[in-house]
Amino acid sequence: MDDFDKKILDFLQKNAKLTAKEMSSKLALSQTPIYERIKKLEKMGVIKDYVALLDGEVINKGFIVFMNITIKEQNHTSRKKIIDSLSKIKEISELYNTSGSYDFLAKVRFANVKEYREFLVNQITVLDNISDIDSQIVLEEIKYSTCIQL
Repeated sequence: MDDFDKKILDFLQKNAKLTAKEMSSKLALSQTPIYERIKKLEKMGVIKDYVALLDGEVINKGFIVFMNITIKEQNHTSRKKIIDSLSKIKEISELYNTSGSYDFLAKVRFANVKEYREFLVNQITVLDNISDIDSQIVLEEIKYSTCIQL
């Protein structure tokens, strides 16, 4: 990946609707090489997808919670089972295996605390291998970006 690829990726991370023509006016490349580079980056898996980023407040999903989850049993089978179970829950938008005091970090969004409580009671606490959940409720979103610094 060279500097042109990185510049193209920077443009696309900020605005995925930007055309090769629009990028060519900002780079010293014509449209065809830009288009070919984008296709190459897609084929390599560098560009995973193109998505619309929604405003959680506007769609009534502005109540954000980060859930630190600890599991009881750490063996491979138990871990795989809980990962499979958590991954299938549509309300969990992000799920990470973490080091430290907790085993997993999950991000969820709801309209309000009542919706979160119902989710917690009906979908999370019923899972077998969970020993502890530490919920961090977001009071204010200060910075949010999907861009990866290149």
